[in-house]
Amino acid sequence: MIPSDWMPHRRPDGETVGYVRMVGDDFQPMDLLGRPLAEAADWLAAEEALDEHPIAWLTDAFLLSVDDGDVRVRVTELTPERVRVKRDDLGAVGGDARFWELPVPETGRLRPAPPLTEWPGAAT
Repeated sequence: MIPSDWMPHRRPDGETVGYVRMVGDDFQPMDLLGRPLAEAADWLAAEEALDEHPIAWLTDAFLLSVDDGDVRVRVTELTPERVRVKRDDLGAVGGDARFWELPVPETGRLRPAPPLTEWPGAAT
């Protein structure tokens, strides 16, 4: 769960795009998964980092570390308490509907996925 002392940062339309947390006397911008976007600095720098980090990245594919390797996934739901991801079936009807729930702040099991042309087993 996002800690209660993290301050939500919102776009002009009210959509939360991240959080600011105190680190000593400085402020650190955190993305919606609770991961640092930049080093702690002054308030303005933290806000600028969040303003320059649109939430469109949530539509990108991620790699989820699981016991037997990595699984390519997409975010299907994100709340301050959890992120829910689904195996990336590339839109296949009747595809693998496997889901995983992870805590927020996310603990490092998700990372950006490479393009499919670089994915093991992809057609070249």
